[in-house]
Amino acid sequence: MHRPRKIYIDTSDDKLFDSFQPILFLGFMVLFVFVASYLLVSAHNRARQDLIETLMLERQLRETHEKLASDMAGITRSRLLALKAKERLGLTKPREEEVLVLK
Repeated sequence: MHRPRKIYIDTSDDKLFDSFQPILFLGFMVLFVFVASYLLVSAHNRARQDLIETLMLERQLRETHEKLASDMAGITRSRLLALKAKERLGLTKPREEEVLVLK
């Protein structure tokens, strides 16, 4: 009968952490991860702040646009009223010397 042979591996000479290089490499990797994380977070925060500022500016521009549009509509209505009064009724806007102010 044939018995399987047992193989033994001697690990007494295993010097993985006996030298300083693996610890130094691990330290550099941890430092690299922290620096990369810091840079990514700061870039994200800058992009977020830029987006917030852009949205605030967009809102201000939209409000200004709406105000100007309502002002323009008011001016257009008054001009339209003056034109219709002139066409239909023959009325014109009086000059300043024709207006008498009573108190």
